[in-house]
Amino acid sequence: MTWEIVIGVATFLGFLVTAVKTIIPLTNAVTRLTDQIVSVTGKVDEMDKQKKEEHKEIHEYNKKQDAIMLNHEQRLHELDGKWYTQ
Repeated sequence: MTWEIVIGVATFLGFLVTAVKTIIPLTNAVTRLTDQIVSVTGKVDEMDKQKKEEHKEIHEYNKKQDAIMLNHEQRLHELDGKWYTQ
């Protein structure tokens, strides 16, 4: 073996070590971020379900209030007709 081959192998091994030292932390970071995204996605889905339920309850309450207001308006209209003669 000549010194040129030894230097070439040493340089290649140094490059390989540097690349691996860089790739391993990046892979770990991507894995952690993926886990966090999955967690956030689950929370958002849960919030969407809760929001839909709350909106459904609000709309049902509004329908009840509309019926009460309509009944009240009708009663006022009937009372106006009884009190005043035109």
